[in-house]
Amino acid sequence: MKTFNHFGLTDFLEDASFRAWVFGEATDEVAWEWEQFPILHPDRAPVFKKAREILRAVEGDTFTVPAPRIRQNIRQIMEDTEPAAFEQPRPWYQSAPWRWAAAAAVLLMVAWFGWQRTRSLADPSTQVYHQLTAESKTPLDEVTNSTSKNRLVLLDDGSSVLLQPNSRISFPKQFNQHDRREVYLTGEAFFEVAKNPEKPFFVYADNLITKVLGTSFTVRANGKDQVNVIVKTGKVSVFTRNDHNRVEKQQSRQLIGLVLTPNQRALFHREDGRLLRSLVEAPELLDLPIQQPIFEFTSTPIAAVFRTLEKAYGVEIVYDAEVMKNCYLTASLDDEPLFEKLNLICGTLDAHYEQMDAKILISSKGCP
Repeated sequence: MKTFNHFGLTDFLEDASFRAWVFGEATDEVAWEWEQFPILHPDRAPVFKKAREILRAVEGDTFTVPAPRIRQNIRQIMEDTEPAAFEQPRPWYQSAPWRWAAAAAVLLMVAWFGWQRTRSLADPSTQVYHQLTAESKTPLDEVTNSTSKNRLVLLDDGSSVLLQPNSRISFPKQFNQHDRREVYLTGEAFFEVAKNPEKPFFVYADNLITKVLGTSFTVRANGKDQVNVIVKTGKVSVFTRNDHNRVEKQQSRQLIGLVLTPNQRALFHREDGRLLRSLVEAPELLDLPIQQPIFEFTSTPIAAVFRTLEKAYGVEIVYDAEVMKNCYLTASLDDEPLFEKLNLICGTLDAHYEQMDAKILISSKGCP
């Protein structure tokens, strides 16, 4: 149950959950709590209603804040708070200059809320999210995280979603009773999907579709120039909503399209529609069922070194085995991240590396 410490107009206007309720974006639980507020706190009901009226003045106005309507609300507030007895001296805070200063402050606050609302609606990812959820043929539940902490959402099929702040997801009310498990996202979330090859799991975020059978991954679609899908375990297939073969990729029992494995990510560039694959910024060791690899090398052939790295991180290393057949490595690389390991190896062997399509390409002139 939410703890309410709301006594003044500002307390309500600055409360993100209150704004979400007024704009019709709150969860059922939060909405119920706010609907009960004037009943449970009748002494604060007038301020509660005025705050709701102010926010409703900016609702639905995407590009401009309706100044006449805002001024009308402010004048109404001033009239409602006008002292009944004019013949008695008024306190300093009820004098005209102070009252108009308060009105100006409310006007600025409403304008700020209107700008925040406009920015949210102008976010391409949010626009796509509203479009897709509106087109859904099945009733949806929505979960919004308007807090500063991650929010765990459990789905009926056993999957879980760690919803990041300022993010929201929607999914069918009877989630596990459809041929597909479908989730709509705007913002960022980490998914751990229960494995079920008979019912593929889809995440729709911005113009990107992520299809999985059972794995863990992150989707980030927060209005920036790129949309990211980052795989932690298993495999996922990624394709765009504009893909000519989208229907085939959705209906296939296999993962086809741009397939990602652990430590890989897909980047969708909204501006030109490109979908690229690359390694994550800091690849992590895979959680292997066998003994963890040891990166202690003593006169070890470079081919064996590269095989160790490939198995440990799930990456593909491309090099000319014939050119580097005489290259050996003696080094201790246990604590270094993958790219630092590569820097040390290449520095020792007078080689260099680059990334291309989530692969590591090694260039070398060979060793004497």
